[in-house]
Amino acid sequence: MALTRCNYCGYAYDEWNGDTRNGVPSGIPMAKLAGTVCSRCGLQGVRHERQPSPKYEGDEAEYYEQFAGKAGIDFYRNWLETSAKPVRALELGVGTGRLAAELAPRTERYCGVDWSPRMLKTAETKRKRLFKSEAEERLQLVETDALDFCSEAAFTHALCPDGFLQHYTLMEEHVALLRNLHRSLEDGGHVAVDVHLPPAGAGWQTRQRKQLQPNKWVSRRLEGETSLSRQLFRCTIDYETYVDGAMASRYRVEREFALITPKEAALLLASAGFEATRAVWNFGLVEPWPTAVPFGINRTTDGLGEAETIKEAIAAGKDVLPYRPYIWGNGGYPLASAIPGEAPDAPATVTLIARKL
Repeated sequence: MALTRCNYCGYAYDEWNGDTRNGVPSGIPMAKLAGTVCSRCGLQGVRHERQPSPKYEGDEAEYYEQFAGKAGIDFYRNWLETSAKPVRALELGVGTGRLAAELAPRTERYCGVDWSPRMLKTAETKRKRLFKSEAEERLQLVETDALDFCSEAAFTHALCPDGFLQHYTLMEEHVALLRNLHRSLEDGGHVAVDVHLPPAGAGWQTRQRKQLQPNKWVSRRLEGETSLSRQLFRCTIDYETYVDGAMASRYRVEREFALITPKEAALLLASAGFEATRAVWNFGLVEPWPTAVPFGINRTTDGLGEAETIKEAIAAGKDVLPYRPYIWGNGGYPLASAIPGEAPDAPATVTLIARKL
């Protein structure tokens, strides 16, 4: 995160917020504060350490699956089922086992890595229920930072779901993590990396509400800001629990994520020894913007010749899209139909599939 702390005097500084007590405006890098603000350390030397993102705890861990839902499960299940040989899968950021519980029964071996004990406790409960006496053999759960994970076994598939790569905000961390994955995969193995694109604009907010029991609700509100110059986006996330219409509890956490485009993700994968072969928007629910697709992938259909009709192309064995009349029905008086447009500033999840070279 952009939060640093001195292990000598304890002075903490957050670049996003500055330091109002000492008259430092927001957005000032810590390096510019050297020799000012703190008389004990002068903000110089190696004692100032970047603070890691907070672990998923409290209500954030408890209600994680309520808001993540089933996103990506069908996509990843279909991806693993296309493998021509038995699957040995590695998932970084396994969390509560939301994906692992659905995918592990379809694999020969599944390993999930996470550093949040609260999330892994939920995953452990699912593991015992699913596999009983074979739990540790079929679904291995490892509590560690993904950057420190090392496995002697070789996996056929690796997953970085739910924007896991973006929890690390420095480029050297991205490269180190992907190289770690490269070492963990067998030759020709595949990796899938989810990249979250936040809403456009300097400031944005979203809100969702879920019913837990007839008289109990939980609301999650995100207030975020995106910085192009820092290539980061930051969220303040509030979980509010209501019982019989009255607030019973509130949990707040701040998170910071790397802002990575699909093209940048493809280049990062290439730097770590992978070749991106496919890019999928929102797990296949929408088509990608052509300007955002990395070069050389997603060429799934053939083009028509200069004087060739669709019927002639299909008869010649070409893979072209057939003509679909009347498929678009937007418009109408006095209201447009329920089919929404794909706004260019809407948030999206891009999944890049890559092969180990």
